Amino acid sequence: MAETPAGNVRITRYRFPFGIPAFEHLTAFRLLENPAWAPLAVLESESEPPVRFACAPVRLIEPDYRLELSEAEKAALAISAPGPELIVLAILTFAAGRPPTANLLAPVVLNPATGAGVQSVQADASYSHIHPLRQESPCS
Repeated sequence: MAETPAGNVRITRYRFPFGIPAFEHLTAFRLLENPAWAPLAVLESESEPPVRFACAPVRLIEPDYRLELSEAEKAALAISAPGPELIVLAILTFAAGRPPTANLLAPVVLNPATGAGVQSVQADASYSHIHPLRQESPCS
């Protein structure tokens, strides 16, 4: 893992041994963090920078979120069990004419100590890939 400040942007590099679903060929990403964007961050491909994802901490969206990792994911992250050392992010979607959503079904899990990352599909959970970030209220 290499961490580089670039102006106010902190850049931390991560390797995704399995890639990210639909982008399995991309294994090198950087997490871009800027205090002005907080709590949001950007996960960007190092080899194809147009491939980037806005992200937010999962616990900010769902405080009682329960992360389950497969044995292969734990091995890739070099951990024996999920713990507070991990960064768990939801990829956000912003579509015209629709409220923003978060993918809680497949969070991005980063281990800053090892520079490893995975996108973990929560197969046995009831989380949605289009979890609303806010509830729409009817106009009165």
